[in-house]
Amino acid sequence: MAHVFTADDELQERIRLAPGQLIASRIRRARREAALSHDKLGVLCGGVTRQHLIKLEQAKHRPRADMLQRIAEATGRSVDWFLDPEVDPSPFPEGSHDV
Repeated sequence: MAHVFTADDELQERIRLAPGQLIASRIRRARREAALSHDKLGVLCGGVTRQHLIKLEQAKHRPRADMLQRIAEATGRSVDWFLDPEVDPSPFPEGSHDV
C-alpha cells in the first residue's frame, strides 16, 4: 500500500529544507518575545524538557512537525514564520546581543 502524503509530511519536509539556524533563531526569538522561560514553554508544549528546547534554539536538533506546531501555538506565531525568511524581513534581529 502506497504512503498517503499528509499535511504533517509536507510540514516535516519544509522543516527539513528550511535553514536550521533560521528555525533555531525564530524559536528563541518567539519564546523571548512571548516572555516565556524554557520551562514555561515546555509546559505549554505538553511537557517538553528545557534541555530539548535549548537544543532546538541552538540548532542541535530540528523540531518535528507536531513540536513546531505546539511552539507556534504557545508563542502566538504562525508555523510559516519559523520556516520562511520572507515572512519577517529581519530573521536574525537579536544578532550580537544574543547570549
